[in-house]
Amino acid sequence: MEKKIYQKLLVLITIIVLVTSMILTFLFYEINLKNDQWTLLALIYIIFPVTIGILVFIWIFLYFFSNRLTSSILKPLRHATHKIESILSGDEVDDVSSYKELDPFIKTIQKQKNEIEKSIKILKESEEYRREFTANVTHELKTPLTSINGYAEMIASGMTNEEDTKKFAGTIHKEGLRLLGLIDSIINLSRIEGQVKNQALSFESVDLFEIGSNTVSRLKNIADDKGISLSIVGGKTVLNANKQMMEDLFSNLIDNAIKYNKENGTVDVSVYVEEELALIKVRDTGMGISKEEQARVFERFYRVDKSRSKRISGTGIGLSIVKHIVEYYKGTIYLNSEKGQGTEIEIKLPINQ
Repeated sequence: MEKKIYQKLLVLITIIVLVTSMILTFLFYEINLKNDQWTLLALIYIIFPVTIGILVFIWIFLYFFSNRLTSSILKPLRHATHKIESILSGDEVDDVSSYKELDPFIKTIQKQKNEIEKSIKILKESEEYRREFTANVTHELKTPLTSINGYAEMIASGMTNEEDTKKFAGTIHKEGLRLLGLIDSIINLSRIEGQVKNQALSFESVDLFEIGSNTVSRLKNIADDKGISLSIVGGKTVLNANKQMMEDLFSNLIDNAIKYNKENGTVDVSVYVEEELALIKVRDTGMGISKEEQARVFERFYRVDKSRSKRISGTGIGLSIVKHIVEYYKGTIYLNSEKGQGTEIEIKLPINQ
């Protein structure tokens, strides 16, 4: 590009200088006609070397000027190219000033760079999530299957007595139910994610207090078996939402509060309207969550107390489902908990969406 600019400037300046020299030669000739001191040929001989000297000087000047000019013009473009290359390399690139005429182009490049970086980040996060999800699912499925296979092998060998056979069969049944529960939870989570992604949802006016009350009634026997007091307070809270999603939200919240509660504990559910927001609170007197682990409880398969979780029938997906639903409705979820003091989860959903 430097050569093209130099050549064009060279041709332009050469023509200008030659035309100017010719005009000056004829002017001097007209002026000196009366005195008859210089002939036209003599003036040409005088002016021509001067013109050549000026041209050589201008050519040398143009050579350096064109390089500086080209570098100045191309600097923002090179910077834009560097920005694009930095997307893959991960290098940080500082902003650079450019000509006003190039600003729209530079801004477009910057916008595209940001969009590409965002897309690459999402792809990397998706890939990381896929690997982590696969590893977690494999581990969670392998644990009950290993137990089932081990006990089944012992029964099949004929080495167990009648009492042990019943005991092992009960363990196999328990692990089988755990496996089915895990599969159902994964299917449920995939269904919710698919519906959210494809917008394949039907909406209707639903009363969250009614859904919460129905869920409390359905899970009350489970709570009673553990001596847990389960109650709900509040009033009519109407929201335009998908009914199945709201039922999943209440089921996972209340079920979690019962599972990780202590014997003779309490689970208090509140549903009401406050300042154009539907508020859902679920408070339990369970094991609580430490500050260090609170940020991770909404991750798939994450469990707070690993040793105790092995004794509790669960999948670690419930709160992840809750988080997906809340985010879909552009709501917020708050967790207030202390180790050994219980947990309160508060959800706020905008009524007018």
